[in-house]
Amino acid sequence: MALPALLGMGAIISFFTRIVEWFVTRIASRFTSRLAGMLVWTTLYITLLVALASTFALIINGISASLPSELANGMGAVKPDNLEACIAAIYSSKVAMWVFQQKKQLIDWEQGRPVL
Repeated sequence: MALPALLGMGAIISFFTRIVEWFVTRIASRFTSRLAGMLVWTTLYITLLVALASTFALIINGISASLPSELANGMGAVKPDNLEACIAAIYSSKVAMWVFQQKKQLIDWEQGRPVL
């Protein structure tokens, strides 16, 4: 009589195990898809910002190369030699600050959302 009771218990344990497995799989798949989406958009935006920074540097270099010699000499007297590096440092610090703020906002947003 004890054997059929144990077989019934195994079926119940298997049923509950499959329910727990379904919940864990559903939570993990939703979490990973959200995380992948956030990473894709953040990577795309950072790539665009880096491209914009390099475009700024090319524009600044192009302006000084295409000026008449007198005007270029005048700008050379006012413009420091490391202007491109200064602009790149300012721009990259702004990008780093933006990335930090977005990361914090995304973490706060994810913690406030329901998982299921």
